[in-house]
Amino acid sequence: MPSLVRDKRGIFYIVRSVDGKRKWCSTRTRDRSEAYRVYLKATTRASKEETQQPQKTLSHHVEDYLSHVKANHGVKTYNIYALALRHFVRWTGDVPVEAITPRTIDMFKVKRLETVSPATVNNNLRAVKTFFNCLKRWDLIVKSPAEGSAPIRIVDQVPAYLTIDQLEFLLGTMNDKWLQPIVLFAAMSGARLGEILHLNWNQVDLVNRVALIQSSVSYQVKCGKVRSIPLNETACRVLMVLPSREGLVFRGKRGGPANPNHVSRSFRRAARKAGLDKRLHFHSLRHTFASLLVQSGVSLYHVQKLLGHSSCRVTEVYAHLQSAKLHHVVNTISVADAAHKWFHKRVKVARRKTHLHWVSSNPIP
Repeated sequence: MPSLVRDKRGIFYIVRSVDGKRKWCSTRTRDRSEAYRVYLKATTRASKEETQQPQKTLSHHVEDYLSHVKANHGVKTYNIYALALRHFVRWTGDVPVEAITPRTIDMFKVKRLETVSPATVNNNLRAVKTFFNCLKRWDLIVKSPAEGSAPIRIVDQVPAYLTIDQLEFLLGTMNDKWLQPIVLFAAMSGARLGEILHLNWNQVDLVNRVALIQSSVSYQVKCGKVRSIPLNETACRVLMVLPSREGLVFRGKRGGPANPNHVSRSFRRAARKAGLDKRLHFHSLRHTFASLLVQSGVSLYHVQKLLGHSSCRVTEVYAHLQSAKLHHVVNTISVADAAHKWFHKRVKVARRKTHLHWVSSNPIP
């Protein structure tokens, strides 16, 4: 809404916001009444022009936003946002953006929950929230209707991973010989599928046992962060036995660039054939790498750095694996003698009062 402002000289100006910038238009008068008449005339004319112009609908704003995402994010992020927002437009209809209310957002969550998992609903909600926050930043809306909309509560689950024995068994039963080095390198390096399939030999230093993970023309690493991952002996042996030393390190079945979807499907098929956990997918090899490190006593801080997690909260999903290594820690505060005497006394009282069967069948040494 335009406002009437007087400057230091006493002249009144009509001030309005255009594309996020303040535009000043002089009324050419110092008289308040005259300036107000000019203001009313200008705002009436502007409102008529706005009503004559076609109003942008939700789909137009979505396309503008997706163009922004495509220019600033990776292909995978763009695809996730595009799919979520197109589901949203399909459910709400191509209405003006002002027609979207907080109730609309909540009902969208309820409807999506009927067909997809809570995790997918939360991903969709995250995309919708980011979309409306961007519209607010562009001064196209005053307040985001998704503000305050809470994600679906999800029970924490332990990610599926392989033990060393299971990994060796899987590799032994795998018919796709081209897939074996990719799987073993993933489990021993913790690299993501896209990072592995776009890894070039000029990013590998076998002398210092290091691989450089960085973006290229055809691939953008997550968050655009360059990181260097150390390679253990097994990972280095995998690279040493590969036939080529130029271009891509890992190739597909026919010697060309491997398709990520084909690799992922081939791995799932091999895991099912081996009779392993049905939840296993290619990203489970990254969980395998982290789980084996934690079970070997490596700190969560070092695991976070090796995986390239931006926050320690993401790495905390592996914290439960540390429990077996913490028994010696809790035993440092043991009061065995005093507790043993106290326990004997309590057991004698229990025998006299309740004649517990478990006490008589399980005598205290």
